[in-house]
Amino acid sequence: MTGKQDAGTVFSGAITPTESPRRGWSLFGAKDDKPSDFAPTGRPADPDFLLVRAHLAGDPKAFETLFKKYQTPIFSMVTRMVRGEEAYDLTQDVFLKALRAMPTFRGDSKVSTWLYTIARHTCLNYIRHKNVIEEESLQESQDENANVELVDTGFNVGKMVEVRELQRAVEDVLSTMPTEARMLLVLRDFEQLSYDEISQVTELSIVNVKSKIHRARLAFKKRFQPYLDLIEGGIG
Repeated sequence: MTGKQDAGTVFSGAITPTESPRRGWSLFGAKDDKPSDFAPTGRPADPDFLLVRAHLAGDPKAFETLFKKYQTPIFSMVTRMVRGEEAYDLTQDVFLKALRAMPTFRGDSKVSTWLYTIARHTCLNYIRHKNVIEEESLQESQDENANVELVDTGFNVGKMVEVRELQRAVEDVLSTMPTEARMLLVLRDFEQLSYDEISQVTELSIVNVKSKIHRARLAFKKRFQPYLDLIEGGIG
């Protein structure tokens, strides 16, 4: 495969789960996971950018390596934004878009941030097109909290997923959140992106990111209130 090879050739088969939806896919069929040895002059800070350069230089394994590294986290994000079988197609679409856009990627952000940005736009476009979730302003829905002092509530949505008995409840409540709030919670509390990375992905200022995440956590906590007594009782 060369950098100019048609994307459809690389993705000749659909992404399919191997053992479970969150444990990876089989796409290329190759068993050699060894990264490319290609290393351009002036090594960039982000090692993943080497794989982008290697792919564009004709290394047939470079993009495969990137895909295997990020398939699970990207799918994890997508499936929390779009539930159901569509998540597989959208995840494949994310990597197809990345493959096609690689010649124009200059490394201004980390490759991982770039992929999350593509995933975000892909999910939002799908949601808007299908009218799966009505767009709702987080600011409008949280007017009662508009003057709340921004303090750390000590409430991390992602940690709840560790409690198996509450995992489905967390996912169900998350699915009822406004799209923007859900996206921010997924990026921060599930995918563990930094505020700076989320700012790049969402094109919001860091101040806005922190403010909106704070409000999103308050909104989630309110919706999850019926389950909090179980956590405080010792399940968590």
